[in-house]
Amino acid sequence: MARRGKVGAAANPIATAAHGLPVVVLVGRANVGKSTLFNRIVRRGRAIVSPIAGTTRDLNMGRAVHEEREFVVIDSGGLELYAREHTTERAVEEALRAVAEADVVVFVIDGRAGIASGDNEALALIRETGRPTIVAVNKIDRPSHEAAAADAYALGVPSVTFVSAAHGLGVGELLDAIVEQLPAREATPETLPDLRLALIGRPNVGKSSLLNRLAGFDRAIVDDRPGTTRDPVDVRLSADGRDVLLIDTAGIRRPTRVEGDLEHHSVGRAIEVIRRAEVLVLVIDATEGITDQDVRLARLVESNDRAMVIVCNKWDAAAKLDKHVPGFVRDTYRRYPFLDFAPMVFTSALTGDGVENILPAAIRAGASWHSTFQTALLNRILAETIAELDPPLVGRRRLKLMYVTQVGSAPPRLAFFTNLEHDIPAHFIRFLEGRFRVALGLECVGTPLRLEFRRTGRSWAESRQARGTADAPPASGSEARPRRGRATAGARVRKKV
Repeated sequence: MARRGKVGAAANPIATAAHGLPVVVLVGRANVGKSTLFNRIVRRGRAIVSPIAGTTRDLNMGRAVHEEREFVVIDSGGLELYAREHTTERAVEEALRAVAEADVVVFVIDGRAGIASGDNEALALIRETGRPTIVAVNKIDRPSHEAAAADAYALGVPSVTFVSAAHGLGVGELLDAIVEQLPAREATPETLPDLRLALIGRPNVGKSSLLNRLAGFDRAIVDDRPGTTRDPVDVRLSADGRDVLLIDTAGIRRPTRVEGDLEHHSVGRAIEVIRRAEVLVLVIDATEGITDQDVRLARLVESNDRAMVIVCNKWDAAAKLDKHVPGFVRDTYRRYPFLDFAPMVFTSALTGDGVENILPAAIRAGASWHSTFQTALLNRILAETIAELDPPLVGRRRLKLMYVTQVGSAPPRLAFFTNLEHDIPAHFIRFLEGRFRVALGLECVGTPLRLEFRRTGRSWAESRQARGTADAPPASGSEARPRRGRATAGARVRKKV
């Protein structure tokens, strides 16, 4: 089962995200402009904005500052009390749960549409919590619209403000009203996580279910229909003594199957997360195996130089189809050899089996992604490798590997100084990578390993003697490069395997 007992403070996602700061929750019916107002307050386009009602489902959280007061703002789904769809019902439950944790509630209504029948009932529920409430009449784009929205005063809330979230009008006055009602509270400084980990994959492969299992509570809304998750959903976890930021993303389909602006926005946010995370957990449906779209996503991760772990979810169902772990792993790596750097974890989000192995595998991948190695060790490995297999002929010249040094991490990058830099056979590059992975403990741990080739006329020993540092190996970066005037130092060819 998933390690729910190790989550600790993450069992209350709002308290964890707030770090002791006051909490302000935006609630209201669907399509009244809560997400636009949220983006305006936090000053970032974090929430997806769409004219389609019910765009926001999971809680979206961000920090805001006004008049030197810092607080957390939560964007919630539409407060549709009589909804019959499962996802909408869950969105209402999440919104009401956020209200119960809030210090100030901002009830947003559409000033153009006026007061709806459900507004009074929703407001009555909020009042039962005893939380300070502000009514924000949105979509008031010019002063003449305020008269048409005067019915808001009939709701009986003392604090009413008129705003245009789209244009920023009246938002300052709303923030003044919020700050006036914020309780004095000492915040805990926000700390950066030790690891940024994101779940990616096709729609309906179980990413949100895995997030909930790992978190130990229902942070993300889960539904059998694909496309339930839209905004990225994040949660802070503590695993093996490390602070992990875990992010769930929207399912990414093939570009030709993406429909409508809303899905385009969701997919765009998911791809942004790939570039922001350090380790990507590619979730696949084990009953279907690795599909072409899974391969596209894996190549997207690999091209962005990120670490990766492959999670084969729904293995309980795959096992009933007579699939076996050793054969599945063997066939996957044989069919897609570029994936052999990524470990595979077999899980069932439904039963919890194997979920406890995800975070340890991701932490190992993150650690290997940041690995650094001594140049002396690298050159010992190089000498052993050359002794095992002579470098090939390139054209009519024999390739000579003078020395190697690490020139970067995240992921590790090794620069080989050679007499040639172009047209090095791909099979020899793969041979080098395989030998160095085994010797450095990077075999199937989740990190890419980049090999670069730079031309030089000096051997390692000659380069050290020229610098007068015969007892120290070349370091990295500019120190590892030969002096100007020798061959074409600095020229390089990046070889991706």
